Amino acid sequence: MTIQVFQADTFHLLAPYAFEREQITRYGAEFVVADCLTDDELIAQAGNAEIILLAWRGVVTPRAMDALPRLRLIVRWGVGFDQIDAVAATQRGIAVANAPSYASEEVAEQAIALMMAAGRRVAWFHDRMRRDEWPSAQTNKIHRIKGRTLALIGAGRIAAATGWRARGLGMNVIAYDRYLSAEAIQHLGFEPVSFEDALSRGDYVSVHVPLNPETRHLIDAQALARMQPGAFLINTSRGGVIDQAALTDALAHGRIAGAGLDVYETEPLPAGDPMRRLEHVTLTPHMAAYSEESWHGLRVEMCDTVRQWIEGSWATSVVNPQVRSRLRPRQG
Repeated sequence: MTIQVFQADTFHLLAPYAFEREQITRYGAEFVVADCLTDDELIAQAGNAEIILLAWRGVVTPRAMDALPRLRLIVRWGVGFDQIDAVAATQRGIAVANAPSYASEEVAEQAIALMMAAGRRVAWFHDRMRRDEWPSAQTNKIHRIKGRTLALIGAGRIAAATGWRARGLGMNVIAYDRYLSAEAIQHLGFEPVSFEDALSRGDYVSVHVPLNPETRHLIDAQALARMQPGAFLINTSRGGVIDQAALTDALAHGRIAGAGLDVYETEPLPAGDPMRRLEHVTLTPHMAAYSEESWHGLRVEMCDTVRQWIEGSWATSVVNPQVRSRLRPRQG
């Protein structure tokens, strides 16, 4: 039976999926595009799918996994895969993959841009200029970037790219990663530190971790209290990694100097959310990963994952490799 690749939720920038259809058909598979935003829709339409591609609006729940016996691989468009219960997938013999190379350069650039904008108070001055004001440069306390300390929470691909850029600006870079050895962090060119030291020493604290049960609200009120009063928090990873209510309170009461955020606990960030009204916060709408180059690279990477799977029932981007010995058998 021909392998079916099922695009579960559509995204307007990808439609009509001509590139994907051409590539996947060339691999000998069938490519189906749908727009399933609920379990019932997915179960009703993806019954023949061996591979499900998941964009930004859909989810694949354990219930759907149980109801789709042909399903063997779920691939997330992007780096984060918090829309997929990877533990449940592993228990059911289903592999989960992502696009680990996607937008590392772009997100690192955004982290640096937010850091610079927050530290130089760009948004604050821009807002005053739009009101026909001419505020004094001394209105805000601004420090030279060179010689400041950037603390990375997480030292993966994007964090490393961010840290290397910061070093080019003359910054000191320290890093905490619970999964990397001190030697591995030193090999990247950064000083390894504890989580507590990263928070207390960083003039800028930049978060680069996936969202999972271990990292949800990793940056909570207690963590924020460890930061210097003059420090800035930068987040380009996932909104749920930060307790947004605690951050809003810390910013409102001046416990830290500011923040640069691209991600939020609820997206889109609701109209009227207190975060929108705070001064000394630079906000962008979860756009850090985008560039024309990264978008093309993502499409190529996704298709290559499908090719690997069709050719060998495995892919290098699988995030739950322990499932390999217990994969669901392919149904004919």
